[in-house]
Amino acid sequence: MLQVIEVDEVQHFTGPRAETLELYPADSALGFDRELWLEQSLALRGREPGGGFARPCPPMFPGAGGRHRQRAFRDALADLIPPQHGWLPTIRIGDFQIPASDHDNPDWLRPLLTGGT
Repeated sequence: MLQVIEVDEVQHFTGPRAETLELYPADSALGFDRELWLEQSLALRGREPGGGFARPCPPMFPGAGGRHRQRAFRDALADLIPPQHGWLPTIRIGDFQIPASDHDNPDWLRPLLTGGT
């Protein structure tokens, strides 16, 4: 089976991302802890990165914060669509889950994928 793995940096935890996560059906097959992603997004709501991370992205996402809305929409599609087509759920790893001491350790991913420590 096919499966996508994504590493989410701080710009993925925004008010718009919280809004999309709150709309997920309760029975959605997910490869990450939705409540943890929602908690991280709510904690950063209103303190989203600016500059290119928030630029307008017309035509669907015009205005300030457009890129945040576009990213939230794209992440929602990447979460909800794969299981509808026989793929395993998208695995999401938040950068906050990777201790700084492990950034040079090639085995840092193994516990997150296996659920171990």
